[in-house]
Amino acid sequence: MDISEHNSNVAQHSSGDRILKNERISMQEKSVLEQENVADTYDGPSYIIVDKNALCDIFKYTLCGICNQSTLKLEFGHKYGFSHQLKLVCKTCSEQKLECFTSPRLEKKSNTSTPFDVNVRAVQAFLAISGDASVENFCMFLNMPLMS
Repeated sequence: MDISEHNSNVAQHSSGDRILKNERISMQEKSVLEQENVADTYDGPSYIIVDKNALCDIFKYTLCGICNQSTLKLEFGHKYGFSHQLKLVCKTCSEQKLECFTSPRLEKKSNTSTPFDVNVRAVQAFLAISGDASVENFCMFLNMPLMS
C-alpha cells in the first residue's frame, strides 16, 4: 500500500469516527432536551451552580428573628464531594438558625456510608461524558475543590 492509499484509508476512518461522534452528540443533546421537559414535572433533587459569595450576600441584610440584627452569616462546614454542609448563624446572638447539606442523601442500602445524590449524579454524568479526568477538569475550571 502506498502513502496515498494509506492517507485515503485514514481519512475515511477519521470521517467515519466523526460521523459516529456527531451522532452520539446528537443523541446526547436529544436526551438532555427530553430531560429538560421531564424536569418541569420532576419532584426530586435539582441543582444549580451558585457562587459562594452570592449565596452569602443573600443573608447580608436579613434580620435575625431573635435579636433583630442583620448579622446572619452563612458558614460552610464539612465538604463531601459536591455536597457541602451549610450553617446559618447569627453573629450577634450566636443563634444557629439552620444546618443542612446542599444535597439529600440517597437511601441506605448496606453497611456502607450513604452517598449524597449530587455525587452519584456527578459520577454518572462524567463517566458517560468521558471519564474521571473530566470531573477534575470541571472542578478546576469552576474553581471548585476536587471531589477526591
